[in-house]
Amino acid sequence: MKIAVQDNLEEVRNFLASQGYEVVSPSNALGAAAMVVTGDIDAREEEHTLALATNPTITTYAPVINAAGKSPEEILQRIREVTGERKA
Repeated sequence: MKIAVQDNLEEVRNFLASQGYEVVSPSNALGAAAMVVTGDIDAREEEHTLALATNPTITTYAPVINAAGKSPEEILQRIREVTGERKA
């Protein structure tokens, strides 16, 4: 599963890659199941925020997960929640 992760979240990027995810930069997010960022969104906004990934012919949306104050494990749990993925 492809997950876009903000470039400065190296610990999260490495953890998700070690768990078998295809980790890409937000600039290459087309087809990503979710996008992990740090930013000014709270938990309520996170529920309704979708990131736009586009190329000349395709536009997709992915749920946004705010990484601020969360461990890589908590982020993984949130990815599983928003994508409907079951634990392996």
